[in-house]
Amino acid sequence: MPATTEWKKSSMLWLIASYGVITVGELCLSPMALSLVSKLSPPRLTALMMGGWFLSTSIGNKMSGVLASMWDGYEHKANFFLVNFGLVMATTLIILAMIKWLNKIVKEHGA
Repeated sequence: MPATTEWKKSSMLWLIASYGVITVGELCLSPMALSLVSKLSPPRLTALMMGGWFLSTSIGNKMSGVLASMWDGYEHKANFFLVNFGLVMATTLIILAMIKWLNKIVKEHGA
């Protein structure tokens, strides 16, 4: 008996809604982050630091695309989501490890 794959269709609205949420989130985050970068960076390095923010955003987008291109390589698709979860948790731990240092910098500059 040959193996068959049954494809289930979902509404295109799920894709549109997910892109909408991501876009609104980015539109809310970017101006605040650029404002914080401009307040906390030394005056002569402000433009460089803003460029660093945009560079980090572009690197994140590239890494997201690279991860998405690996979808076909996973025989068990649940493992793809486990990898995503692991990466998010690792990033969360890195940010939590830096939070005291970041709060100290923000308080020093009165931002």
